[in-house]
Amino acid sequence: MSKDREFHQEIDVVIRVMRHAQAAVKSRFIQEVVPNRLTIVQFNALQHLHWYGRNAGMSVSELGEHLGLAHNTASGLIDRLERHGWVVRRKCQEDRRRSRIELTPQATELFREQVEHATNFWHCTFGQLSAEEQTNLIESLKRLKQVMAQPVWPSYAQLHPRDAAHVQERFETELDALAQAKLKLIGMRFILAHLAERRNEHELAAYLNQAASEEIRHTNQLFATLGHGENFETLLAALVQEDRVVYEEMLSLLEGAPDAQEKSEEITLLQQMAQDSERYSRWFRTA
Repeated sequence: MSKDREFHQEIDVVIRVMRHAQAAVKSRFIQEVVPNRLTIVQFNALQHLHWYGRNAGMSVSELGEHLGLAHNTASGLIDRLERHGWVVRRKCQEDRRRSRIELTPQATELFREQVEHATNFWHCTFGQLSAEEQTNLIESLKRLKQVMAQPVWPSYAQLHPRDAAHVQERFETELDALAQAKLKLIGMRFILAHLAERRNEHELAAYLNQAASEEIRHTNQLFATLGHGENFETLLAALVQEDRVVYEEMLSLLEGAPDAQEKSEEITLLQQMAQDSERYSRWFRTA
C-alpha cells in the first residue's frame, strides 16, 4: 500500500471519528432540550443569559446581538420564553423605561442539571479511555489545533478585501435603514398616543408624544448625517410614491372572496384609505 493511500485512509478515520463525536454530543444536547419543550434557538438564548447575564441580566438588544437576531425577532423569542416561565423581565433601576431579561429559578435549575448531565456524558465516553490514552489524545488534538490555526490557504479577508469606500457605503446603508425604521416608529407612537388620549390615559399619551418627538430629532440627525437634508425634493418624491396599487390589490382580493358580503366593513375601510392616499399624493405634487 502506498504512503499516499495509507495517509488518506488515516484521514478518513479521523473524519469519521469527529463526525461520530459530534453526533454523540448533539444527541445528548437534544435529549436535554426536547423534554423541556424548548427549541434549539430558545435553549441557545437561555444559555447566553446563563453565561453573560447571570449578574445583571441582558437587554433584548444585547441578547439579539449575541444570537444574531433582529430586535423584533429577539423580542418575540423572549415573549415565548416568558410565557413558559423560563425568563422574566425586570425594570432597570437606572431607567424605568427599559427592562432587563433574567433567568427564572426554573431556568437556573435547568443549567445546574445540565452540568451534571454533561459530566455523566464525558464519564461514559472519554472516561472509558485509560489515563495514558486520554493524555495522548489531548496532546494530539492540541497539536492538530495548532496546525489548523495557521492555514496555508488565504483568509476570507484576503480573498474579499474591503477598502474604506466599501466600509463607508455599508455604514451609510445601515444608517439609512435605521432612519426608515425610526420613521415607522414615530408614526406608531403618535397613533398610540392618540388612542391613549381617547381612553383618557393622558400621562401615557404625553409620554408617547414625547418619545415620538425625540425619535423625530434622532431621525433628522440621521438624515443630516446622510446628506438627505440637502435634497428635500428627493425625500418628498419618495413620500409621494403611489401605494394605491397595494390598496387595489387588497380590494380585489376581498371583493373576489366567497364571503365578500361579510367583509363589507373591511372593503369600505380600504376604499377610504385608497381615496385618502390619492388625495395626499395630489396635494404633495402641487406643494
